[in-house]
Amino acid sequence: MQALDNDHAVDERTTRRRPARRRHLVSAAAGGAAAFVVFLLVRGSLIDDAYITLSYARNLAEHLHWGLTEGRTANSATSPLNVLVLGAGAFVVRDPIWGLGLVFVLLTAAQGWGMSRLAEAARLGTVTVVLGVGMVLLSPLMLSVVGMEMALAAALLVWLTVAALDDRPALFGVLTALLVLTRLDLGVFPLVMLIAIGTMRRRAVRIVLVAAATAAPWFVFSWVALGALVPDTLVIKTVASAGWGPWEFGNGPRLYLDAYPTATRVTTLPVLLGLVALLAWPITRAWRRPRWTGLAPVAALGLGGVLHYAAYSLLAPPPYHWYYAPSVIALTVVAAVAAGTARRAGPRPGSSPESAHRATVPAKVWALAGALVLVLDVGYAAQRPVPWTQVPIMTNWATAEQYQEVGEALADRIGDEVVSSPGEIGTLAYYCRCDIVDLFSDRGTLQPFIDQREREAGPVMRRLLQLNFANLERQPAAEPTQAVVWVGGPDAEAAPWPVESNWRGPGAFDLVPVAP
Repeated sequence: MQALDNDHAVDERTTRRRPARRRHLVSAAAGGAAAFVVFLLVRGSLIDDAYITLSYARNLAEHLHWGLTEGRTANSATSPLNVLVLGAGAFVVRDPIWGLGLVFVLLTAAQGWGMSRLAEAARLGTVTVVLGVGMVLLSPLMLSVVGMEMALAAALLVWLTVAALDDRPALFGVLTALLVLTRLDLGVFPLVMLIAIGTMRRRAVRIVLVAAATAAPWFVFSWVALGALVPDTLVIKTVASAGWGPWEFGNGPRLYLDAYPTATRVTTLPVLLGLVALLAWPITRAWRRPRWTGLAPVAALGLGGVLHYAAYSLLAPPPYHWYYAPSVIALTVVAAVAAGTARRAGPRPGSSPESAHRATVPAKVWALAGALVLVLDVGYAAQRPVPWTQVPIMTNWATAEQYQEVGEALADRIGDEVVSSPGEIGTLAYYCRCDIVDLFSDRGTLQPFIDQREREAGPVMRRLLQLNFANLERQPAAEPTQAVVWVGGPDAEAAPWPVESNWRGPGAFDLVPVAP
């Protein structure tokens, strides 16, 4: 009899799991399908930094070589994990750009599955899944950084929250390592959750050990084979700050509001919704209310987004627009969760139908606001001329198509010569497949800036930099014989490759000899 009861219990659990699994599959499939449409829109307008990653991925897939160009080892890919994933995609489909499309679809599907799991674990409505995937995918900022590591970051952050909700420390540790390998600064999010959530805090030793074991192989390889524990962008982005004048991360939103007012405002709306929901958490002592019980990991995710923004504001790097994406992702997910809490706001024992209805009003208002934001996202993307030549927010000097034309022409003109980049190298390197050099592709060119950074650093930072580059082999800088230069004004009329972008306006590229 007991065996029959046990069998019945197993059957009952299996029956309950099947609808949930179907919901997860539907969420993943819908997210993947939407991502495929988005990729068809943006694939001809990828930003230059996306092509840096694609060049790394192609060299890895075709030659097992880690570098921006085929003949030089480099370590300027900010996201090692993104390169590895895109390299796998390029290897499978034999084309880096369509490999990116495959990876983008799969990552968005994983985010959809994760949002469905999050909604199930936290007893949230379907609106959470729809808004959580839709508002992140169609955010003008996220549309502008396809090819960068932010789709990977979004999927990992959602699953990190699921691991915390499900109380799975081993999975939490693995995801922590993957986030750090995606971008070092993303370690802020698991750190905040580890401190803020009691169940994770009590398992901190196990989480740290799992994370270290997962991430250590890459860092050991990078330190020994590539000469640095962390990517060279640690130094490169410091050097690049001079080109931004008075603008830095903290005041960067004003810069983008002036340059791209509609895209910036539409990007900001779900962030504001998430901030209001996050601020209401301590003000109303929400953790004491049944409607919010068990949502501490979601609040910690939002807090991580706020602290990530604050840390970058204090460090004051240049305002590259993808630096804002982690905070946008985190607070957008918080907004989506707040919209789905109507299902939790059930009537209290003995309460009247009117009071039960009132309890669901805030969540329904949030859901309506989120739906309006999603409609704005769709409308903004749909009203842009097809095919896209430029993404909603970009800081490049030319469109991807124009850079492609220049790169392919360079391949015919320079042969085996070394050519200097104009300051943007990703798309040119991808289509030229030539020996084009700057700080991103040539460690010898970067070496003086590493030395300068060490000299100017304080005692602690200097020691850390020395440790990071302890295995870096010093090599002479490349000596280009020609240089690609951007020219503007009347001089642009005589240059062979006219270009124009929403960011820099009209100009042209020219190929000029370098004086010996």
